[in-house]
Amino acid sequence: MSGHDHGPGETQHVCPTCQQVVRNAKIDVIDVARAVEADRLTEGDVFKRTYLGHGTQSSVFVFQGHPGPFRTHVHVTHDEIGYVLEGTGEVTVGGVTRPVKKGDVWVIPANTPHGGKFEDAPQVLFISSPIDDPDNQDRVWID
Repeated sequence: MSGHDHGPGETQHVCPTCQQVVRNAKIDVIDVARAVEADRLTEGDVFKRTYLGHGTQSSVFVFQGHPGPFRTHVHVTHDEIGYVLEGTGEVTVGGVTRPVKKGDVWVIPANTPHGGKFEDAPQVLFISSPIDDPDNQDRVWID
């Protein structure tokens, strides 16, 4: 395990490349359903991202949305892998549109436009590498 002891049961992870501390990185097991229930999407939310954890080179979160389209955008700094937990619809990645349903997975390379549309409220587990830092706005909105 990389890092330095930071306190009881905590480890401070350091990026092997830049040697900076990686915020939020910790070793843990997360009950995804419980985390989403505790951070439930409301009618007032456009969408919600429930962060489940960060590694030293990756992050994982659940995207919750309302039925309908979600904006096409590009992530400049990281790849994403999406896995549908709930919902049916379609995703468009790099100009290619495919239907998706619970249990489906897709890969979005960095700098690739992507978006989609869901018929019912989606919950999509996303894994990003390198880290998708919610404070670092690397998204470029296309539409």
